[in-house]
Amino acid sequence: MSRAFSFLSVACAVFAGANASVLGIFEDTNLPAGHSSECGGVHRLEVVNGELYAATETGIDKYSEPADSWGLWALENVNVLDFKANGDEVAAVIAPEDLKGFRAVEMAKLIRFNRNQPEWEDITDAGMGYSYKGQSLTYVMRLAQHPAKPETLMVAAYPGVWISTDFGTTWTFKLENLFSYNENQFLGWHPAIEDVPFYTSENPMCEAQILRSENGGNDWDTINPNPIGENSCHHLAFDPDNSDHILYSGEGSIFESTDCGKTWQCAYREESLKDETEIGYAYNVMFDPANANVAYCVGACNVNQHINIFRSTDKGKNWTRIAQSDTFTNFEYWPHESTLFNGRIYIYTHNGVLAYKLDNSGTGNIVDDITDEDQTLYDLTGRKVSNPQQGTIYIQRGNKIIEK
Repeated sequence: MSRAFSFLSVACAVFAGANASVLGIFEDTNLPAGHSSECGGVHRLEVVNGELYAATETGIDKYSEPADSWGLWALENVNVLDFKANGDEVAAVIAPEDLKGFRAVEMAKLIRFNRNQPEWEDITDAGMGYSYKGQSLTYVMRLAQHPAKPETLMVAAYPGVWISTDFGTTWTFKLENLFSYNENQFLGWHPAIEDVPFYTSENPMCEAQILRSENGGNDWDTINPNPIGENSCHHLAFDPDNSDHILYSGEGSIFESTDCGKTWQCAYREESLKDETEIGYAYNVMFDPANANVAYCVGACNVNQHINIFRSTDKGKNWTRIAQSDTFTNFEYWPHESTLFNGRIYIYTHNGVLAYKLDNSGTGNIVDDITDEDQTLYDLTGRKVSNPQQGTIYIQRGNKIIEK
């Protein structure tokens, strides 16, 4: 099946607005009204080739940092939940325009298009989903792209996990395990170990569950990292300096692994979500590409409804809150999706994309047993670079450089 769509470059359509303070500590990046989801958690932020994008209810928008504004990049007036790019080819998860939140996931489908062509094609596998009262329910929850093999995709869709090695032309079913939908899940590969994918969720007892494979998704181990309480596993962060060191953020806690995700230890836990100093629902955790000893975690408290940003300066072993927003109501600024990009944390909420400028002037560079730290290069998304390309911008020792 194919369908014509409208494609616009940023130069053709830029939505600008006056920069404003939001909730006391954040800046509004001026995502146009009506683009962010009324029921958040299903639309994603993406960093592609050093540029920031947002999947929205009206297409894919690209952010202009100098103008502090967003412009339509592709799929005008299409409800896009997520997308991945491989050169001019783009794979995306879309949903009917009138469906919000969980209903959008229930009836989402996978499409693929070329940026130079006027149509897209449906690449949803026939085995994804089931028929209920005349409707096809797919539950396409997450789309991931291999960090070293951009033609390889992985998707969480009913009734499990699927992998494609030809950018969606064909799909192979790999795992039957979807207990419940959680909009804050991690699906993806280890950025330094190409045959180790992860899928996080929770088990029937509402406990954190991590599914991990060591052979590219053919076989999976089920890991319960937090056996003493309810704690859905939301996100994973991989230490750029140590492939065995991983952090995960959950409900009221942050865990770390020193054996590449096989076992986990609690690094931060709160016993109650009512204390205003606590992180609440810890969603995205991330290492700072400018200083891999520094990590951040973004969360929100369900009781008082404010956003918390926590920071660790010792690779996730100890955490301190560095920012807390003003209180909001009705979850309109709930931080479902966050990413660290060019020295700011961008937070996708019901009311648009907010930005928090980081100040690491007092953190210093903590020295550990890692060698050649000063020479390590990172791309703008925080991944360590093994084969730098001439003329490309990288981060080294906290500064942007152009490789010569």
